[in-house]
Amino acid sequence: MDFIATHLTCFFVAVSLTADLSGVAAAENIVPDSCASIKLQVLGEGGPEINDGLASSSYLIWINNKARVLVDAGGGSSLNFEKSTANFNDLQVVLLSHLHVDHSAALPVYFKSGYFTGRKKMLPVYGPTAGTGFPSTEEFVAALISDKQPSVYPYLSDNFYQQSSTDFLIIPQSISPVNNIWTKRINDNLTIKSISVKHATIPALAWRVESGSCSVTFSGDMNGSTGNLPKLAKNTDVLVAHNAISQESSPVAKNLHMTPLKIGEIAALAEVKKVVLSHFMLRTINKKQETRRLILKNYQGEIVEAKALVFVDL
Repeated sequence: MDFIATHLTCFFVAVSLTADLSGVAAAENIVPDSCASIKLQVLGEGGPEINDGLASSSYLIWINNKARVLVDAGGGSSLNFEKSTANFNDLQVVLLSHLHVDHSAALPVYFKSGYFTGRKKMLPVYGPTAGTGFPSTEEFVAALISDKQPSVYPYLSDNFYQQSSTDFLIIPQSISPVNNIWTKRINDNLTIKSISVKHATIPALAWRVESGSCSVTFSGDMNGSTGNLPKLAKNTDVLVAHNAISQESSPVAKNLHMTPLKIGEIAALAEVKKVVLSHFMLRTINKKQETRRLILKNYQGEIVEAKALVFVDL
């Protein structure tokens, strides 16, 4: 398949994305004077396990009472999206930390939902570039919904490139910020930032969402060895830190995820105002008191445990 040719139409549409969203911002959005109008809502605080009673990782950022940013789309999150009363038409961007199943499996559910909600505005999806056997974000979305190649749901191809039946387009874009912070202004009221993090050999990103002077930073899955997350999370209002392993976990697990001590070290170094622990697994879900004790060895700020559908104020 000629990927560039397939996306020729999408390219020209994508060029107009900034102007389109800026116009929407001018008409609909008001930059907040304080963080009272910005909220984090948890849609899933679990990992890939099927016997933990939790939806997999996913989060919403609400700005001025509208759900504007979806961060990750793990299994089970779409049901909680519905329960949250969020409107899919209000989303302005989707951010993927990496392409493991517990962070991306519900994406086609969200894509299809736009048909029934009457969405007309294009939806940008940002995520990691290709590497170590993983596709780029563009290739990943194409493998889900393109009809120009073997894919999982080719009947959703009208959301992939312009056709007579297209109601809205998904615009995937992979980024590779390595050790420098990548920044994208979505509109006057929303800026996204990202930096690469180490999740063993899997291409992975941490994300920061800013509105006015307020921010929420998402670690994604990472081991904390690069020193990049403290740069991205510096003085952030909320750091969502994934607590997938305990302090005594194996070296293999520690190559994938942060230990509690590492979470505390990063939170202290970045001087974050609040830590939200999430991505619990069976090996950590019953060790929350121990996790908190270890984090507090280095970090003296507020620690909150993520829970589906609960709002976290900035």
